[in-house]
Amino acid sequence: MFDKILLATDFSPNADAALALAIDLAQRGPRALEIVHAYRTGVIVLPPPLELLGLPPSGPTFDHLEAALESRVQQARAKGLRVEARTLVGEPTEAIGDYARETGADLIVVGARGLGLLDRVLVGSVAAKIIRHAPCPVLVVPPRAS
Repeated sequence: MFDKILLATDFSPNADAALALAIDLAQRGPRALEIVHAYRTGVIVLPPPLELLGLPPSGPTFDHLEAALESRVQQARAKGLRVEARTLVGEPTEAIGDYARETGADLIVVGARGLGLLDRVLVGSVAAKIIRHAPCPVLVVPPRAS
């Protein structure tokens, strides 16, 4: 059904829930998955607390991002999938949509952050922005119930 599945990650727990679902979908179909992380030029944004992500409290570096991405790649490969990974530079919602368009992605999988109403009004929903910019269906994985 989906020949090219693209997982967009910010390394948050919700993104890891989306990874698990993307792996499951890829195992049922193409047996291939591409994992991408996008960040604005000069700004690397990760959700706190950094220690939960295995990153130093002083903040992430590009090497930390690459290690976090490689960790997700290894999870997918352990399930027998062919996996590619890429770090994109630019406004994440646009970079992900543009990359999906360039590579012919059939499905984008992304985790929802579960922001409250005020947060959504002030900063917007990244998932909603990806949906608006995407050239293909977007599967938004909701936050896990606590």
